[in-house]
Amino acid sequence: MEDKEILDYLKKRQVGFADVCGIEYREASAGRCVVALQMREQMKNPQGFAHGGLLATLMDVAAGSTGLFAHGHVRPMVTQSCSIQYLRPVSGPLVLAEGICIKAGRRSAVVRVDVRENASAAVCASGFFELCYLDV
Repeated sequence: MEDKEILDYLKKRQVGFADVCGIEYREASAGRCVVALQMREQMKNPQGFAHGGLLATLMDVAAGSTGLFAHGHVRPMVTQSCSIQYLRPVSGPLVLAEGICIKAGRRSAVVRVDVRENASAAVCASGFFELCYLDV
């Protein structure tokens, strides 16, 4: 699939919790995806930073969308495991997560996701996601 087709597909299928959080697809290609969200006050912890669970959700959406097209076509999957390192606080207003497929095998894929407050900012959180394909 072409990059535009992948991005259009992802935008059309956005439902559920990701939609409630306001996560938007910015870029997508086979093995790469960038998602974003505009921080709202209710998304922050008592210290005024992004809630860790919100960042985990953003990262999971980026990872899943990256893995979905890691083979160049749609392969449904679920997150099997993840490891997230929170490196610095995130206050917004724009938060970006970029997923890059490290390895796409027959049964699973490994995706690295980095979170930044904007495209040029330092990495605020980083993680690895192992995805299990459902069509095996």
